[in-house]
Amino acid sequence: MEKVKIFFRSDAGGVEFRKIYSGDMKKAQNEVSLFYEDTDDNGVTKTEICIVGKDFVTVKRAGQFSNYLEFKEKYAFSGEYLTPYGKIPVEAFTKKLEIDDDGENLKVVAKYNSSLMGEKTENEFSIAVKYGRAK
Repeated sequence: MEKVKIFFRSDAGGVEFRKIYSGDMKKAQNEVSLFYEDTDDNGVTKTEICIVGKDFVTVKRAGQFSNYLEFKEKYAFSGEYLTPYGKIPVEAFTKKLEIDDDGENLKVVAKYNSSLMGEKTENEFSIAVKYGRAK
């Protein structure tokens, strides 16, 4: 595991969010995993982002509000958003996924449509990590 700074930006239905997380990165042959925690009014949420090759990303959040999503270009994913009030169906259709890892910088950009309780939104997130010699 390597300590890293994770630069996260999202735009969900026109609401922008930016944050820098201190986390860990684990690299394997064809896979990079990022781990970080976020604390807010709902407690601590642990997040694991797994980047597989150049075309597949998973995001798993565990806390009071938990979910799991998969992103692959032109791929529709159906899952559940787990809340203290019950399960909510969630869908995500990845329109575009870009993954660039040059050995010092990792960047992921996903553009996708989502549906949560029937409300459809256009979304985007980006993750940037500097590691290795670039720190």
